[in-house]
Amino acid sequence: MEFDIPQNVLELKEKVRLFINENIIPHESSYDYTTGRMPEDLVREIRQKVKSANLWTPHLPVSEGGLGLDMVGTAIIFSELGRSFIAPYLFNCDAPDEGNMHLLHVAANERQKEIFYKPLIDGKIRSGFAMTEPPPGAGADPSSLKTNAVKQGNKFILNGHKWYCTGANGAKFLIVMAKVNDSFRKTSIFLVPTDSPGYKMVREIGVMGSHGPGGHCELTFTDVEVPEENMLGRIGEGFSLSQVRLGPARLTHCMRWLGLARRSMEIAMNYAKNREVFGSKLAEHQGIQWMFSESALEIESGYMLTLKAAHLLRSEKDARHAISLAKWQVSETLNKCVDRAIQICGSLGYSQDLKLELFYRDGRAARIADGPSEVHKMVVFRGLFSGKHEF
Repeated sequence: MEFDIPQNVLELKEKVRLFINENIIPHESSYDYTTGRMPEDLVREIRQKVKSANLWTPHLPVSEGGLGLDMVGTAIIFSELGRSFIAPYLFNCDAPDEGNMHLLHVAANERQKEIFYKPLIDGKIRSGFAMTEPPPGAGADPSSLKTNAVKQGNKFILNGHKWYCTGANGAKFLIVMAKVNDSFRKTSIFLVPTDSPGYKMVREIGVMGSHGPGGHCELTFTDVEVPEENMLGRIGEGFSLSQVRLGPARLTHCMRWLGLARRSMEIAMNYAKNREVFGSKLAEHQGIQWMFSESALEIESGYMLTLKAAHLLRSEKDARHAISLAKWQVSETLNKCVDRAIQICGSLGYSQDLKLELFYRDGRAARIADGPSEVHKMVVFRGLFSGKHEF
C-alpha cells in the first residue's frame, strides 16, 4: 500500500480545509436543529461559492464535473468535508445522493443517466435509497426482503413498505430494492419517480439526531407501475449492484465521521488550552491529556483502516473484510471522541452553545446505519473463520 499522498491531493486538502473554515463553519448557526434544514437562499449562495472554487461533487470524474479523485484521494478530501456537518450537502456529496450517483455512474444506461443522474449531479434534485423495511421485512438481513415487483407486459407492479429512507421527503426519485415475482434470487433495483401513482411518503420519522435534507422517511408502494426501462441493470442483479453502492458508501461515511471526530477534539482542545481550573490550564492536567491521546490513537487507527479499504477498492480487490473493520472501528471512534470532547468541555459541551451536543446525537446513528456494528463483527469473523483473512 502506498502511503505517500500525491502533491495535488495535499494541495486540494489544504484548499478544502481553508474553504470549510472560512465559508462553511460560520454558517452552521443557520442550521435548524428541529427540521435538519438550512434556508434555501443560503444553500444556493454557498453552493455557488463551492462551484466557483471548483470543489463541486469532488467524488465524480472530471468529465462529469468532479475532481477525478481515486478512492484514496476521495477518503482524504471527504475527511476534511466531514469536519462540518453541513459541508457534504453543500458540496453535493452527502448521503444518500453521493452513493446513488456512484451507483448510477456505474450501472445506469444513457436514458437513465439523462433523466436521473445528470440532474442529481447538477444539484437540481435529490434522491433516496429505499432498502430497509419495518419488521418482518429487511433490516440488517436483506434475505428477509418483502417488497415485491410483478412483471406485467413491459412494466412491473411494485408493492411494499419501506422505512428509514434517508432524504425521501422532497426527493424526485428513489432507488428501490425489491424481489421480482416473490423470488429472493431475482431481487432487483428500480428507479421510481416520487410522483408515481400509488407511492406515498407516510411520514418523516422523528429521530434522536438531526434530520438532514429530506429526513428519514417511512414509505409505501401500492400497485406502483414501474416501466421496464426503469430497472437498473437486469433482473436478479439487485444485491450485486447494491454492493457496488454500499461498499464505497460505507467508506465515505467513515471519511466524514473521522472529520467530525477530529473537529470534536479540536473544539475540546481549544477549550482545554484556555480554561483554568485548580490553578492551571485544563490541558495541563494529565487525565485530560490522556483523553486527547486516546482519541488521537483511535482516529489515526480508523483513518489507516479506511485508507486500506479505499486502497483495496481502488485496486479492484475484495474489500469487504476491510470495509467492515473500518466501518465498525470508525463508528465507535466517532462516539467515543464526541463523548470525550463533551466531558472535557463540561457543562459548556452539554449546552447548545457548542455543536458537540448535536454531534453526539447525530453520531449515535453511526453504529446502526449502513449495517450495525454487530453485523460488521459477523462479517469480520466469517473472513477469519474461512481462512481468507488472518488475525
